[in-house]
Amino acid sequence: MEQAFKIGFIASTQQFIDCALSVARKRKLDVVTSLTGLDAAIPAGQRMEQEGVEVVISRRGTGSLLRKNLKIPVLSVRMSSHDILRNIRDASLMGRKILLTSLGDEIGDMALFQDIFKVALIPGVFHDFESLETVIVGGKRQGCEVVIGGGVSVALARKHGLKAVEIRTNEDAIQSALEDAASVARANREEQEKALRYRTIMDTTSEGIAAVDKKGIITAINRAALDFFGFSRKQIEGKDFFACFPGSSFREVLDGGRPLLNKLEKFGSEQFVTNYIPLLVGAEVVGLVITFRDLPNVVRAENEVRRSLVKRLIPKYTIDDFICRHPAMQEVVEKARKFSRSDSTVLITGETGTGKEILAQSIHSLGPRQKGPFVSINCAAVPDQLLESELFGYEEGAFTGSRRGGKPGLFELAHNGAMFLDEIGANTPSLQSRLLRVLQEREVMRVGGDRLIPVNVRVIAATNQNLCLEVQKGRFREDLYFRLAVLTIHIPPLRERIDDLPLLVKDLIRRCSRKDKATSLTIPESYLEKLMKLPWPGNVRQLQNFLEKLVILCDDDFKVDVFEELYSELLEYSTPGEPRFCSKEPALNHHLPSNRSEDEARSIRRILEESRFCKTLAAKRLGISRTTLWRKIREMGLDHQPPGA
Repeated sequence: MEQAFKIGFIASTQQFIDCALSVARKRKLDVVTSLTGLDAAIPAGQRMEQEGVEVVISRRGTGSLLRKNLKIPVLSVRMSSHDILRNIRDASLMGRKILLTSLGDEIGDMALFQDIFKVALIPGVFHDFESLETVIVGGKRQGCEVVIGGGVSVALARKHGLKAVEIRTNEDAIQSALEDAASVARANREEQEKALRYRTIMDTTSEGIAAVDKKGIITAINRAALDFFGFSRKQIEGKDFFACFPGSSFREVLDGGRPLLNKLEKFGSEQFVTNYIPLLVGAEVVGLVITFRDLPNVVRAENEVRRSLVKRLIPKYTIDDFICRHPAMQEVVEKARKFSRSDSTVLITGETGTGKEILAQSIHSLGPRQKGPFVSINCAAVPDQLLESELFGYEEGAFTGSRRGGKPGLFELAHNGAMFLDEIGANTPSLQSRLLRVLQEREVMRVGGDRLIPVNVRVIAATNQNLCLEVQKGRFREDLYFRLAVLTIHIPPLRERIDDLPLLVKDLIRRCSRKDKATSLTIPESYLEKLMKLPWPGNVRQLQNFLEKLVILCDDDFKVDVFEELYSELLEYSTPGEPRFCSKEPALNHHLPSNRSEDEARSIRRILEESRFCKTLAAKRLGISRTTLWRKIREMGLDHQPPGA
């Protein structure tokens, strides 16, 4: 429901105010009034502006002064010929020589009115309160008996001993002005909404954006650009662009009318990739839009896109790389073998690091499309604007900077093979719609294209989200979900198949040793048991990272102190509720008796026993580092502990 418009009335006559209030009540409008005129009306109008009044209505004279001093629209109620005739008729009954006051210029048809009423009409043109009083005094000297005007004119006439007729405004004129005011207020609201929408769009993008007019004056600039250059909006809007950004190429584009794209420019101490896009009305350049991207972010984004997109078109994993012996994982492998024989879409779910892409590549390698390409993309790692063109390709000239001849999309590259969409839940609603069409029709249309390209592709998708929940929340299309979830496989997390950990450790150590050209090592059984007690929130990927560091740091033989140091990091990550890298426990000296009857070795031994020989916990309680604790254990011969400790 539209909120009521707030309209102000400013007039120097009570009749005008009363009439305005009467009309407003009939129309159920929210109005604010002020009985004042001319110069005194300006502060009243400014107060109304501060209180949220959207449009002010006044008589012609006061209205022209208000327009010069207010930012909100000001409408004038003009006198009709009928009103003037009535006012002159009333004045003619009081005297034959009449002063007719008006602001700025004379009222027309004066000769006609004189002939009708057989009176002398003297024009009294004024510009402010002082000049109005001068006009009235001058009219008195000329023999005027009566003054026609607004409330201020009437008051001044009576002050100087003249008769006066107050201009009266009929209800129809005020009602017409109110209708105009409502239209103006509605249009203003729409313009404000548009301006807010455009401002929000500009301020939510990570690119800096500025707009200049044909004189090079900055008319708009977004938050990102202000942050880049350290300006405030007041400092820069309305200023000359070249003065703020010396050395820029904007005058070249302003004069030539041709866009300048991906120009590397330096502003201050920073480098930016800048685009200059001219705004043309016909052949005339009426302004420019300039975009800025800071160089470190451009490089970072390009590297991220390259890491996400530049992958081999053939799989590097097979089902043999899926190491397991747990029944739940055996079932996953068996499902993968069966699903590989089908051509239906597969949806793989599981936490991060469980091996979803390995399973996807395994399904492809086992199936009839194994000789075809395997194309993969991480949907969450590619910007939305780029993802669409990467998936579906684009035609030449589809957008600024597009490659000559266009570019095929990944679906086209995956023809007769498989397309793996990792993190499928990260796609925007518009992209979900296009993916649905590919799955339904098996055809794609390039960005900027006008023809459909058939593709023979098997789609394998993966997600670590609960897509059913995303569908319920309206963030993921239900029809797309059912197209994806024809065949589903859920990979359980490592903590639910912890029996597989020894096998995984052995295989991952072998791979890490081969990759880093290091000697393979064996982790003793008691230390494997310690690893099996952890929850492994990062799953197999976390285990792989741990083992890779262990292989590198141990050189050619298992080192207990290295293992314990790395294990303490795992333990700290697995117990996020406990404080890290600090200890509230008293230091080692606190645990030693003041009389030294119990030596340091016995104190350390006691704390180890109380901590069940957990070196991390014991070191925290003693207030020393693990390295110091290990050194003291060796020096004092305290390395005898229960197995698995």
